Amino acid sequence: MDGKDRIIAELRELNANLTAQLERQAARIAALELALAKAKKDSSTSSKPPSSDIVTPKPKQKKPGRRKKRKRGGQPGHQQQLREPLPPERVDETIDYEIDDGEVRRLGLTPTGDFDVIQHIELPDTPVHVTEYRLAVYQDADGNIYIPDCPELKGPIFGPRLLAMIGWLKSVGHCSYSTLEAWMEDVLQVPVSRGYLAKLCTGTISASLADAYGELTEAIPRQEQLGSDETSIKDNGKRHWIWCITAATFSLFHIAASRSREVLEKLVGAEFAGYLNFDYFSANCSFAWNFWIKAQYCWAHLIRDIRFLEKHPDKKTREWAGQLLARSRRLFSAWHRRRPTCRVCPDDGRGFPSFDAHTPGPLSGSGSQASFHERGRESRCAVRSGGVSRRGIFADRPV
Repeated sequence: MDGKDRIIAELRELNANLTAQLERQAARIAALELALAKAKKDSSTSSKPPSSDIVTPKPKQKKPGRRKKRKRGGQPGHQQQLREPLPPERVDETIDYEIDDGEVRRLGLTPTGDFDVIQHIELPDTPVHVTEYRLAVYQDADGNIYIPDCPELKGPIFGPRLLAMIGWLKSVGHCSYSTLEAWMEDVLQVPVSRGYLAKLCTGTISASLADAYGELTEAIPRQEQLGSDETSIKDNGKRHWIWCITAATFSLFHIAASRSREVLEKLVGAEFAGYLNFDYFSANCSFAWNFWIKAQYCWAHLIRDIRFLEKHPDKKTREWAGQLLARSRRLFSAWHRRRPTCRVCPDDGRGFPSFDAHTPGPLSGSGSQASFHERGRESRCAVRSGGVSRRGIFADRPV
């Protein structure tokens, strides 16, 4: 080998080494960019709570040409909203005011028999009614004490209305036991310990709701559409999960020691025939796949993930995410412009199209996809039908 061939071989080897080095560096840069993008996740691009944005808040950007903030109070063109007075059966006292007879004669006024009503509402002097039961004490010859046996006096010291108010403040008002204790003492002037309040809420009040809770639990599998979500909670240091099943007219909460699909099997049931809205957590997907549940996966989670992919270092991935977001916007724009009934689908009796006419199988079943109408009509039907199948987001054509 002469000197020329040797130089060429060395240059080729050097070129191969540099090429391999550049490929390793490119892969390393892509991995670092992806790691950086994950580190910059916020509540708009992930499932992180909005409170996490306070740690690294986004810089505020002023939009050019932004409209001025509207004034407080009623807005021009809006219908006036007035508080309706309480009905006559709620009125405890009525006081009539009349114009002096001399003024009536001077002005030539004639009574019409009608009244302009102004109601003043006040709390009673004592917000509680206390009944004291006195049990006579007896003593026998041996000094033993006897009192009357009154089973109706056994149980909580508070009556049904006050128990209902405590339960409302604890559940709907989200008051802590300390707040309840302060409210009882400061407002009602009835001192009570937090321990007794906790005993009432977890015992007497909870037991009084057992029948209603059972009725709602039995009604869940018969609903046409449900939403499901769960979050963690600790009880004496042990992790539990609060499941929320939401229907059109009620929501039911269930505390379980597990986050598995068995909870959905228990609450919703394997024979559920309606549409079930949830995120794509593994237990939800497993429940949908194994029992042929018609699933509509959460659009909020989906859009967050697509927005995250818009910041992906790979150009093709960013373009793909942009197309998905654009189609999602068109889909929801069609949903907001929807007519009372679809021109293609038969009405289901509630002002919505009956999607079973063009979705022959469960949307989340193995290998199934929703069959949409021709382009321009599919979006209106896809949103509510659960148009996100397991295999594809948009089934009319690949993105």
